[in-house]
Amino acid sequence: MTYTLQTFRDAGLESKWAKTFAGRPIITVRNPNAKLQHQREKWWVVTKSMFENMTENGVIEGFERETLLGNMFYAPL
Repeated sequence: MTYTLQTFRDAGLESKWAKTFAGRPIITVRNPNAKLQHQREKWWVVTKSMFENMTENGVIEGFERETLLGNMFYAPL
């Protein structure tokens, strides 16, 4: 699996490029079809951990596992 916008879009996620506070490029994603509001409305950085989880379990499953508790532990960019 490659770290590109198209990889996440092909799986059904919305994805876009963003930048960290230091100006480094990152990919952010959200799932417009998710049952949980925080997974539909908030943008999530594809971290190394999330990307590895997506590689092992599938893009959507990895996203859901990494953001499941995001309504309680979310830090805005």
